[in-house]
Amino acid sequence: MVYCDYISNTANSVTYAFGGLTRDITGVIKFNLPEGSFDIKKEPEKSHVSVRYLYRLFNKYRQDFLKGVFKPKISYEI
Repeated sequence: MVYCDYISNTANSVTYAFGGLTRDITGVIKFNLPEGSFDIKKEPEKSHVSVRYLYRLFNKYRQDFLKGVFKPKISYEI
């Protein structure tokens, strides 16, 4: 599972705090919109998040991001 809280965005990217638990959203991830990739800037402190789940999260919200819609909270739950 992945839980994210919005931090900021630019024309080409969006940054979220993320974690594998709702009480550990301490990591930082930057989604690069045109390339369809992401960079993990900081791993969460007390939880592990699978890279597979991060890709699925990104694919779930990518169309919204490209339209300029950045929700304050997003998640991918299995």
